[in-house]
Amino acid sequence: MKIVDTRNKSQFLQAIKAAIKEKLPKAEADDLSNFADEFFLSSFVGEFEGRRVSDILGLLVSARKFIQQYDGKSAKVAIFDPNLEEHGWQSSHTTLMIMQNNMPFIVDSMRMTLASREVKTHTIQYASFQIERDDKGKLEAFKSHKHKVHDASLGEGLVFIEIDRHTDEDSKQALKECISVVLDDVAVTVSDYSAMQEKTHQIRQELESLKTLKSEHNFDEAEITETLNFLEWLTKDHFAFLGFVDLEIKEAKKTHVMAPVKGSELGVIKSHPEQVELIDFKKLTAKTKNAILNSQLITFAKAPTRSTVHRPAYPDCIAIKRINEKGEIIGEHCFYGLYSARAYTQSPNEIPILRRKSEFVLEKSELNVNDYRGKELIQLLSVYPRDELFQIDQNMLFDNLMGTLFVQERRQSRLFMREDTFGRFVTCLVYVPREIYNTAIRIKIQTILMDHFHGQDVEFNTFISESVLARTQITIKLDPEEKQCFNIKELEEKIIAVTQSWEDDLETSLFESYGEEVANVYINKYRSAFSSSYREEFSPRRASIDIEHIENVSKGQHLGMSFYRALDESEEFLHFKLFHADQPVTLSEVMPIFENMGFRVIGEHPYECVDREGRTVWIHDFMLTANSHKIIDINKIRKSFESLFLKVWEGNAENDSFNRLVISAYMNWRQIAMLRSYARYMRQVRVSNSQRFIANTVVSNTNISALLVNLFESRFNPEIEQSLSSAKCEKIEADFLAALDDVHNLSEDKILRLYLDLIKASMRTNYFQKNEEGDYRYDIAFKFHPRLIPNVPLPVPMYEIFIYSPRIEGVHLRGGKVARGGLRWSDRYEDYRTEVLGLVKAQQVKNAVIVPVGAKGGFVAKRLPEDREGFMKEGISCYQVFIRGLLSVTDNLVDGEVVKPESVVCHDDDDFYLVVAADKGTATFSDIANEISLSKGHWLGDAFASGGSQGYDHKKMGITAKGAWVSVQRHFRELGRDIQTTPFTVIGIGDMAGDVFGNGMLLSPCTKLVAAFNHMHIFFDPDPDPTKSFEERKRLFNLPRSTWDDYNKELISKGGGVFSRNEKSIKLSTQMQSFLGTCEKQMAPNQLINATLKAQADLLWIGGIGTYVMASTETHADVGDKANDSLRITGKELNVKAVGEGGNLGMTQLSRIEYALKGGLLNTDFIDNAAGVDCSDHEVNIKILLNEILVNGDLTEKQRNKLLSGMTEAVSDLVLKNNYRQTQAISIAHKDALPRMEEYRRLINSMENAGKLNRTLEFLPCDEDITERKSTNKGLTRPELSVLISYVKGDLKETLNSSTLPDEIHLSEEIKEVFPVQITRKYNKELLNHRLRREIISTQVANDMVNHMGITFVERLKQSTGATPSSIALAYIIARDVFDLEQWWQEIESLDHKVPSSLQLQMMSGLMSLIRRACRWLIRNRRSELNVVENMDRFREGIRKIAKCLPEFLTGSSKETFELRFNELVESGVSKELASTVAGANHLYAALGIIEAHQEGDGKLESVASIYYLLGNRLDLSWFGHQINTLTPLTHWQALAREAFREDLDWQQRALTVGLLKLKTESQTIEEQVDSWMAQHSDLIDRWKQMLTEFKASEDAEFSMYSVALRELLDLAQSTVHALPK
Repeated sequence: MKIVDTRNKSQFLQAIKAAIKEKLPKAEADDLSNFADEFFLSSFVGEFEGRRVSDILGLLVSARKFIQQYDGKSAKVAIFDPNLEEHGWQSSHTTLMIMQNNMPFIVDSMRMTLASREVKTHTIQYASFQIERDDKGKLEAFKSHKHKVHDASLGEGLVFIEIDRHTDEDSKQALKECISVVLDDVAVTVSDYSAMQEKTHQIRQELESLKTLKSEHNFDEAEITETLNFLEWLTKDHFAFLGFVDLEIKEAKKTHVMAPVKGSELGVIKSHPEQVELIDFKKLTAKTKNAILNSQLITFAKAPTRSTVHRPAYPDCIAIKRINEKGEIIGEHCFYGLYSARAYTQSPNEIPILRRKSEFVLEKSELNVNDYRGKELIQLLSVYPRDELFQIDQNMLFDNLMGTLFVQERRQSRLFMREDTFGRFVTCLVYVPREIYNTAIRIKIQTILMDHFHGQDVEFNTFISESVLARTQITIKLDPEEKQCFNIKELEEKIIAVTQSWEDDLETSLFESYGEEVANVYINKYRSAFSSSYREEFSPRRASIDIEHIENVSKGQHLGMSFYRALDESEEFLHFKLFHADQPVTLSEVMPIFENMGFRVIGEHPYECVDREGRTVWIHDFMLTANSHKIIDINKIRKSFESLFLKVWEGNAENDSFNRLVISAYMNWRQIAMLRSYARYMRQVRVSNSQRFIANTVVSNTNISALLVNLFESRFNPEIEQSLSSAKCEKIEADFLAALDDVHNLSEDKILRLYLDLIKASMRTNYFQKNEEGDYRYDIAFKFHPRLIPNVPLPVPMYEIFIYSPRIEGVHLRGGKVARGGLRWSDRYEDYRTEVLGLVKAQQVKNAVIVPVGAKGGFVAKRLPEDREGFMKEGISCYQVFIRGLLSVTDNLVDGEVVKPESVVCHDDDDFYLVVAADKGTATFSDIANEISLSKGHWLGDAFASGGSQGYDHKKMGITAKGAWVSVQRHFRELGRDIQTTPFTVIGIGDMAGDVFGNGMLLSPCTKLVAAFNHMHIFFDPDPDPTKSFEERKRLFNLPRSTWDDYNKELISKGGGVFSRNEKSIKLSTQMQSFLGTCEKQMAPNQLINATLKAQADLLWIGGIGTYVMASTETHADVGDKANDSLRITGKELNVKAVGEGGNLGMTQLSRIEYALKGGLLNTDFIDNAAGVDCSDHEVNIKILLNEILVNGDLTEKQRNKLLSGMTEAVSDLVLKNNYRQTQAISIAHKDALPRMEEYRRLINSMENAGKLNRTLEFLPCDEDITERKSTNKGLTRPELSVLISYVKGDLKETLNSSTLPDEIHLSEEIKEVFPVQITRKYNKELLNHRLRREIISTQVANDMVNHMGITFVERLKQSTGATPSSIALAYIIARDVFDLEQWWQEIESLDHKVPSSLQLQMMSGLMSLIRRACRWLIRNRRSELNVVENMDRFREGIRKIAKCLPEFLTGSSKETFELRFNELVESGVSKELASTVAGANHLYAALGIIEAHQEGDGKLESVASIYYLLGNRLDLSWFGHQINTLTPLTHWQALAREAFREDLDWQQRALTVGLLKLKTESQTIEEQVDSWMAQHSDLIDRWKQMLTEFKASEDAEFSMYSVALRELLDLAQSTVHALPK
C-alpha cells in the first residue's frame, strides 16, 4: 500500500506516472501520463495527502473516461461514490465531475451552490484542456499546455470535487439538477456578457441625445454626463453583468404598470424571467413611484432573488430611465450584476455618481478637508458599505455619516437604518463597542432586527478598524406584503440592553469620575480587565479609582499606590494598595519596606488585571498597622508615605530604619534622605556610632529632628530671603540647644550636636535642585567648610564636596580654590574618605609644580551587578552621577561673569575652578566627564577632565613613566652610571599591560628585568638578554590585556619562568636561589615575592597598585593594605640601590626615610610620578586658552584639536623639564642638608606655627630628632626634602598669587615658560590675558625660584631681611635675569654624563650663592625700588661687562684662586665661558656694588671695577669674605650675624671704592691712586692688616672677632670719606 508524497509536486507526478507505466500498456500509459500533466497542472496536490497511489491512478482513469465524450452544448455532470468493483478506485467521499466549456464563474459558482446546500467540500480541482473532438463529440486529441493557444473556443474545463458522502440517490439527483441549473446560468451569463456590455454603449448614445432634448423634466446635463461616465466605468471590470432587461410603462386596467419588454432579456433574466416582477403603480408607495417617475436618470436597488452565479449575494439592480423623443419617461433599462472587487477598493472620489454624493456630503458638512474631522469624514465615506453608498439618498447619507462621525470615537451603541426604494430590503448599520463585539452579540442584534421586521432572509457584513466601535451591516429581506414600522429609538434601546453588567456600572462610574473624554479611553481599555475575585471584593466605584493607578503603571510608572482606610474597619488598621505591571510582587520584596517604615503587615490579597491590549497589572491589597500602635493621620501621611514607598521601590531612596521618620515625624522622603546623607558622612569622618544608632537617635527625638530639618531648609531654601533666613536660623538653633537639655543619653546628644555642626559647616547644597523630569534630585551634594567640623580627621582640606545617593557615595577634597586631582572608583565602602584623604595629602605635595593645589575625589558604587558588562555600566553611571553632583554646587563663568548654580544658596565666596582627572578605575572616563561639562555649559568645556579623546593620552605619551624615569636617571647619574647606555638590573612591580610599569620598562634598552610580579603572576629572568627582553616587553606592551603568562618562555634565561600566584608552592631553580640569596628549594608565591623584594638589584621599579614596603617601626595595620600584608618588607630590608616610584603608595613615607637613612636613593611617589598631573594641568591651561579663542570664532574645533595633537611632544618636554628641575633641586638640597639643618628646623617650625604644615602627619623630624641627626652627621633625607619642597612651593605660589607680583608687566613673560612655542608664537596676546594668568605666573615664579635657589631660600631671606615673599621673588627675578642664571644653569645641565654629577651640583651651588647674595643686596639696597625693568636696565649690561673682563680685574690671591678653579673646571670638560662664570661667582656678586659705586662716583665702569677688586686684594678683603662664608653658624642668630657680616663687608668695600674714585686725579694710574690712599691711611690699614694676621693665626675665630674687624674696616671707610675734599 503505497501512499503518495504531496510535499513536492514534481515527485508526486513522478510517482503517479511510474504507477501508470507499471499498470497500463504503453500507448494507454502515454495518453494517461499526458492527461495527468494537464490535470494536475494548476492543482494543489496537498489535498491528496494520505491517498494511495492506486486511488489517484483510478481517479485519473475515471476522469479520462469522463471527458472522452462531450457534445459541448451543456454541462456534463456526474455524481458517484467511487468503489473498487465499479470504478477501480475508492474514496470515502462522494465525487462530483463536471465537464463544461471553459468559462469564468464555474468554480466559484459551484462552491457557492454547494455551500448554499450546506454541503461540505473536501477537494476541489479545476483543469482546463484544449481538446479536438469529432462531430459526435468524441475526443480525438488534446494538446499539452506547452502548445496552448489563446483560442477560448478550444477550451474545456473539468471540475473535480469531493464532497460529504451522499448515499441517497434522490439527494444526489437533486444536487445534480441544481448544479445543472447553475451551470446553465453561468453559460447564459457568459454567452450574453458581451451583449450586455454592448447595451451600455447603446444606452449611452440614448443619453447623449438628452443633452439637447427639451422636456418638462429638464434633465440636468451634469447628471447626464455623470451617468454616461458611470456606464463607461461599469464596463471597465467594475461590474460582473449577470442579466439585463428593458422595462416599459404602459396602461392596464385603470392603472399603469411597468413590465419587461419581451425579447430584451439577456443573461440569467433570459433563463429566469420570473425574477422580473410586474410593477403595478397603484400598489406602489409614493416614494417608490417618485423614484420611477422623477427626473433622476439612474436608480440603484437590490434584486429580490440571490444570485446563482459568482457570489451568493442579492444582485445589484442598476436602472437607467428610458426617455422618448418627447422627453417622457417610458420605462427603464435594468442591469443585474455584482460589483467587482475593484469597485469596492476604489475611492468613492474616483467613481462616477458616488463622487457627486461625496462632494455633496463634504460641502454640506462645511468641514475643512485638511483638518482632523474633515479627514475623518473622508475616511468614513471611503469605508461606507459600497453597495449601500450607491443606493442611499445623498441627504440620508449625510445624516448617517455625520451621526457616525459623532459616535465613532465614543463608546456607544448606535443604529442607522434605510429602507430601499421598493421596500424589499432594510439595511441596518449597527455600531457596537469593539471590545464587547463578538459573534454572540451579533446574533443577538440580528435576532432583534429580524424579529422586529419579520424578515424573510438576512445577510451581514462586519467591519472592524482601529476605531473603538465595530460596524455591522445587516441587510434584511422584507415581506413585501407586510407594512413596516421603523422605530429606531426602540431598536437602539434593545441593542444597548443586550450587554448590561458590572462593567456597565463601571462605565457609569468612570463617566462620573473622569468625564466623558477620559472615561471613554478607560472604558475601552478596562471594561473587561478585572478578575471575578476583584469584582466580588470591590465595587465599580472603587475600581474607577484604581484604574487611574493602573493606567499610570501601564504607561511605565514603576508602581501605583493607594493608601486608604476602610470605613468598616478600626482606625488602627490601614490599607495600602500596590499596583505593579506584568508580574506580582513578592512579599520578600515588600515586607522589609513596610518594616523599615514602622509598619506590620496583617494581611495581603493579590488581584490580576489584564486590559484590552493584553497588559497585565497586579493589584496587591495590604492591611497594615503601626508597630508603635499609633493612630495614623492618613490624610497627613498619605502623600509622604506613598512618595517614600515609591522612591524606595524604584531604588531612589534607601530602605533602612531612617524611613520610620515618615510616621514618627511625618517627614517626606527628601527630608529623610537629607538626614540619612549627613549620617553617611558621619561614618566617613570616623564617628564610631552605627548607622542604626544614628537612625534611632533621630527617630527617638522627633522634635529635635524636625528642628534640624527646619534649620537646613531655612539655611538653604532659595525661596527664603537670606536676611530673614539668618534670623530664623538663629532662632531655630536656640530652640535646638534648649531642646537638647531633655536628651539624657550622651551619645545621642553627641550625634544631634554633630548634625547641627554639619549643617552649619555646609556652604552649599543641591538639595533644592530638580532634575530634568521636574522631580527633586536623587543625589544630594553638600559643599562643606571642613574646618568648621569638629574632630574631622587630619589633614583638613580647604573645601569638600560630599555626594550621597542610594546608588553612590563620594567625596571630593580640595586644598584650595584652584586645585586638581583625579577621581577614583573606590572599593572601600566603609572608609573611602580615608582613602581619598590619604591620596589628597599626596596630591597636595605632588601639585607643587603646577598651578592648582592638590585635590582628590573618590566614589563607591553601592549597587554593582555581578556580570562584567553590568558592573562597568553601573560604574560609569555612578561616575556620571558623581560628576553632575560636583558641578551642581560649583559656580560657572559666563562671559567672564560668575554665575551661581541654580537653586543653590551660597554661604561662601565665588568658586568656579573645578577640574578632574582620571585615576584608579576611571582611566577611560575623561570623555564622559567632558560630555557632562559641555552639556551643562561649564566654562572649562572639555578642559574639565584632562586626558580625554581630545586631550593628552598619558599612557600613549608614557608621560608618568617618563617623569619617574627622570628621577631614576638622576639617582644613577649621581652614582656615576648612565642607565641609557649601561645595563642595570631591575625588580619590578606590575606588568607590561600597565601604563607606568609598561612604559617605564621600555625607557632604556639596557634594562635587565630580573624579576617582576603582579596580582596574577611572578616573572623571573635571572640573566636576561637586554636587547631580546626589551623587544619582548615591547610586544607585550602592545598586546591588548597582556599578562606575564604571554611572555615568550623561550626568551627567558636558564632557571627563570612565569609562575602563577595561585600555585601552592613554586620550585626555585639554582639561578633563582642565587639571586634571592637563599637555600630554600621551594616557596609559596607570597613568600617568593617577599624574598624578591629583599633581593639585591640596581633598581626597584614600582608600577603596580599596593603598598609593599613599610618601616620597621610600623605595623601592617598602620599601612592599611591587607591584601599585601603577607609579602610586605621593611625599608631596612630593601637592598636595591635606587627606587623609582611610578605608582602611588608603593612605600610608606616612614619606610622611604628608613631606606634613605641606610643609603638608598629615592624621592617619593608624588615627586617621581608628578609628570602625570603636570601634563594634565598643561592640557587644561592650554584648553582654557584655546577654548576662549574658539568661542571668539578665531579657531575652529577641528583646528584646536589638531593644534593640541601637534603640541604633544612640546608639552611632554615642558613637563619632563619640571620633573628634571625638581629632582635636581632635591639633589642640591640633599647635598647641603646637613650644614643647613638649622635652616630646615626653622623652616619646619615656621610653617607648622602658621598652620601650613603638620610635621607629625608628614613624618618630618621633630626638633629633638633634628638635633640627634646633627650629632650623627645626618641631614634630612630625600623623601623628607621631597615633602618640604612641595609644601614650600605650594605655600609660595599661594602667597605670590595673593600679592601684586603677578600684575608686574615684566612678569608677563613668565607665562610663556609654561606653554609650548606653538602657543606663544601664535597666540601671544591671548596668552597674556589667560583666565589663570595670575595663578600661572605665581606658580611658575615659585617653581623657578625654589628649583634654582633651594627650599629654605625664601624663608631664610624673609628672616634675615624682613622682606615679603613677593619682594624676595622680585629680587630673585631681577638677579636671575641680570646675571643670566638660566643660561648658565642650562649649560651646566647639558653636561649630564660629561662631567661628574657632584661637579654639576657644586657649580649650581656657586651660582645659587651668587644669586642669593644678589637678592639680599637688592632687598637691602633697592627694597623700595624693586622694579624689574628699571633694575634690568641699571645692572644687566654692566654685569655683563664686568663678567667678561673679570679675570683682568682680579689681582693677587684672588686671581690665583680664580685661575686655579677655572683651570680645574676646564680640565673637567666645562666650557671656558661657563668655567669663568662659575669660578668668578664669588667675585661677580660684587658687580652690583661696583655698578652702584659707579653711579655714585665718577669715572668709567672699568675703572670702578679695577679699584674695587684691587682694594679687595690689597686689603685681603676677598680672603676675609671667604672666611665669613665658611663660618658654620650653630644658631639662627649666628646665621643672621654671618649675613650681616657679608653685607657690612660689601658696603664698606663699596664705600672705599667710591671714596677712592673721588680722590682720583687725571695724572695718577689706579695703582698709584691706591698706593697714595694706602699711604695716606697707613695707620688704619696697618691696624687692619694686624687684625687679619691674628685671624689667620686663629684656628677657630669667634663671631665677635668678625664684628670687631668689620668695625675697624668701617673706620677706614669713614676716614676715607671724611678725607674727601668738601
